[in-house]
Amino acid sequence: MLRKFGLCAGVSALLLAAATLAPSAGLSHSHKRKNLEIVHPWTMAMLEKGTTTARVFMTIKNSGGAPERLISASTPQAEKVELSAGDGAAKDIKSAAAFTIGPGKVLVLHAKGQHLVLTGVRKAFHAYDDFKMTLVFEKAGRMVIDVVVEESEEGHQH
Repeated sequence: MLRKFGLCAGVSALLLAAATLAPSAGLSHSHKRKNLEIVHPWTMAMLEKGTTTARVFMTIKNSGGAPERLISASTPQAEKVELSAGDGAAKDIKSAAAFTIGPGKVLVLHAKGQHLVLTGVRKAFHAYDDFKMTLVFEKAGRMVIDVVVEESEEGHQH
């Protein structure tokens, strides 16, 4: 009996250690406020020296019964955050139509569609870093999120 207990305790300790050491990506990649959930906000590492713009992607879920709008965004890491409709023309969020998320809908910000553009980036983003960004929504208000810096496509081995 004592030997069985020791084995169970050992297995339990091993599972606890694995859970503790496992990446907490799921926890750090989702942010909730009121009826909104921001899932996996990310950008790519900057490989080219002197790059001062970066694009930020994420999924915004609206579980509420009314539309919600992203009306502004900012980060200490850049001079300005603009929105892009994916047509290559970035516009200042304050002077452009905001991103709208319909009730019960999901908006995916991605490279070939709507996304955020950081201009005047103060320091290059390196893979596995992260930084704070503040999103301001019409109804839900301010939401501080962590944007994760992922390896650039050139850094991936296929």
